Parts: sequence; structure tokens; C-alpha cells
Amino acid sequence: MKKLLLIPAFIGSLSLVNAQIVNDNKVSFGYIQLPQIKVDDAFTNYEVKVVHGYLVSNQDSLAAFELNKRVSIEVFESMMAAYHQQNDSIESLHLRNMATWQTKVNAGLTQSDGTALPQPIRPIGPIAPVYPRFDSPLLHADYSDDAVTNAINIEGFTKGLGGFVVTADIQAMENMRISYKKSGTGSATKYTYTAYYKLPVLVTVESPTQGKIIYLRILEGIQSYKLGDYKTTYDFELYRNQNKAKIHSDVERAARIKAIRDVSNYLNDQIGYLKRRRTAEIYSVRKFKDYDYSDVTSAYSLSIQALNQFANDRYRDGAMDQLDQAIAAWKEVLLESNSYDKKARINNKITSMIQCNLAELYAWKGEYAEADLNVNLAINGGGKFKRHAQAVRSFYANQKNRWNANQ
Repeated sequence: MKKLLLIPAFIGSLSLVNAQIVNDNKVSFGYIQLPQIKVDDAFTNYEVKVVHGYLVSNQDSLAAFELNKRVSIEVFESMMAAYHQQNDSIESLHLRNMATWQTKVNAGLTQSDGTALPQPIRPIGPIAPVYPRFDSPLLHADYSDDAVTNAINIEGFTKGLGGFVVTADIQAMENMRISYKKSGTGSATKYTYTAYYKLPVLVTVESPTQGKIIYLRILEGIQSYKLGDYKTTYDFELYRNQNKAKIHSDVERAARIKAIRDVSNYLNDQIGYLKRRRTAEIYSVRKFKDYDYSDVTSAYSLSIQALNQFANDRYRDGAMDQLDQAIAAWKEVLLESNSYDKKARINNKITSMIQCNLAELYAWKGEYAEADLNVNLAINGGGKFKRHAQAVRSFYANQKNRWNANQ
């Protein structure tokens, strides 16, 4: 029985030895990411304007503070008047009691045992109200226009007048809360404090010919800023009690720097021509048995040459001929495809490999229907090329949306 079990394993090892070996070539090349929203080609300049929306929040905070202060003082004065009224009433009652007592004492009256009449004790009066404490609101610090305009840079365009206008309306930092995480044990215990907040920005992009092409409040999610590590929670509470304004200022400063950086990234993703690099897998085949794969090697070389042509070419116009040559070379190899014979030169495995290569080339050519077709064919082929095709699907879909937006 043991000998019989070894036979399938031996046959399997033979099949691995006889199988074509695919070279997984990671190819890195530059490209220009097209925008999701195309700005009219007539405009190559843009101007950044800043709106300090947080100032409205400051005005609201000050107005609320003054209203609360006025109301609190009015409540205090009302309570104080009531206090004096109650205190005066008790004092009057006490004085009447004292007058009655003194009259009796002057008349020579005593208690039944002959001792002196006890002096009346003044009743306990009400507790006087405490004047309210007013802590000034933590206002949002001013933020210079230059800090915003210098940090927003949109690739593919130049800052200057006569183009489209980007407006960044800096909102107030809101919903700030502080929490900690405990880590370590014993004397190595520490408490890491983090501030969580929101700092949205209203972004507007207006083109003279297209009007308002972006009008969106972004960065609505919760952000975080590490405040530091402390040995005990009481150490932090002591620090916070003495440094509330500084903590607020530190968090806000960092939050704004991050927010404006995120605004710049958002604008580059939406309307910029961002220079990027992609590392793609373009497959080839090693020499196998007596089969000649020089045509595969040639198609691979043509593919690499084509992919290296559009690092500075937005629409890959200069690479289209080479992409066509590479695609034609792969399709010529596919004419020999035989998915039913594992020992065939272009068997199912090599066929799926070529379909993955073709999908990449068609995507860069802007022929996404063909790219999707080859992705689906590779997925149907199964194995590693199925996984490859599933992994690149979302990238091609994103590129397709950008390509279509620019046609």
C-alpha cells in the first residue's frame, strides 16, 4: 500500500518538472495619472483663495459665552436677592424672639427650677450663592493665507492669475475629545493620550468656462493627534489643568497642517496630472523542453519598451504604435493556444499568462473593453493568473474612469 501511495506523488513531481516555468517580472514605469474631473485645457494657471470659516465659530463661541455670562449673573443676582430676603426674614424672627426673651428677663421671670431663661439661638440661615466662574472660550487661532496657498500645489498646473480658482474654506476644529490607552506593566506602565477631532474644509474649484466643478466639504471623518505618554493618568490631568489652551493650540496647529496637505492631495487626485509609478507584473516564459519561446520573449520586450514610453506623456500618444506592436505580438502567440493539452507549447497556463499581459497593455492604450475581456478570460483560467487578474481589476476600473473623463 505504501508503494502505491508513492506513485501519485512521483507522477505529480514529474508533472512539475515538465511544466512550463513562468518568469514573474516586476516592471516599474512612470505614468501621469489623469484627473477624475477635467479642467478646460484653456487654463494652465490656478489661483488659491482662503476663507477663514473658523472665525464664524469664534463669533458664535463669544456670543454664547456672553449670553451664558449674562444669564448666569442674572440667575446669581436673583438667588442672591432670595438669599438676602430669607436671611432678613430669619434675622427678623430672631430679633423678635430676643425681644420677648429680654422682656421676660427684665420682668424677673425664670425657669421653673429658678435658673435663668435661656437666650434664643439664631436659626440657621440659607447658604449664600457663589458668584459664578467664567472661563473664556478656547477660540480658534488665526491662520495665515500663505500657510494655505503655499501648501496647495496641483501638478500639471502653475500658480498664477488668469486661470481657474481654488477656494479653501477652513472650518473650525470640532468635537475634540481626549482618551488614553494603557500599556506595559509594573513600573513600565504608561498611558498614551490621543486627541480625536474633526477639521473639515469646504473646497471649491471654479473654471471661467465650466463654472463650479467642485463644491464639497471634505475631511468629515475623525482624525487623531498623539499628545504624549504619561506614567499616570493623574500626571496628564495635572498637565491638562494647567495647559488647556496649549493643548487646544497644539492639536489645532497639527490638524490644520494635515488638513491642508489632505486638501492638496484631494485636488491632485481630482483635477491634477499627478506623476506616479506603477509596478506591474509582465510575464514571460523560460525555455522548456525543445519548445522555442523566442516569440514570447520578443512580445515581452516590446511590452517593456511600450510601457517605458509614457512617463511624461499624459495620453500616451507617443507610445500607441509600440503598444499596438506589443499587443499584436502577443495575439500572434495566442493563435497557437491549446487549452486542452497541458503539454502544448501555448497551453492553458501560458494562455492565461498572455491574457494578463494583454489586459495591462490594453488598459494603457485606453481600450478598457478589451482589458476587461482579458481580465475575465484570465480569471476563468484559474490558478495564479486568476488571482493576478482579480487583484488588478480595481486599478483598471479607476484608470478607466479617469480616461473616460478626459475624452
